[in-house]
Amino acid sequence: MTTMTTQTETFVQYVLDFYGKGGIYDFGATRDDVILALGMRLNAATTEFPFDGDSIDRELVRDFMLANRP
Repeated sequence: MTTMTTQTETFVQYVLDFYGKGGIYDFGATRDDVILALGMRLNAATTEFPFDGDSIDRELVRDFMLANRP
C-alpha cells in the first residue's frame, strides 16, 4: 500500500469536495476515481505546465475522470 503525502491527500479531498458525493458539482466521483485521474494528470505534467494543485489541476483531474467513465 502506498502512503500519500499530506499535500496529495489534501488535493484529493479538494477534488472530492467539488465532484464527490454531496460536492458542489456532484457527479459521484469516488476517491479511487480521483486518485486514478490524478495519476494521469501527474503523468501529463511538464515543466511548461507543472502540477500546482490549483483549480486548473482540479478541472483537469475532473476531465480525466469524465473521460474514463464508461
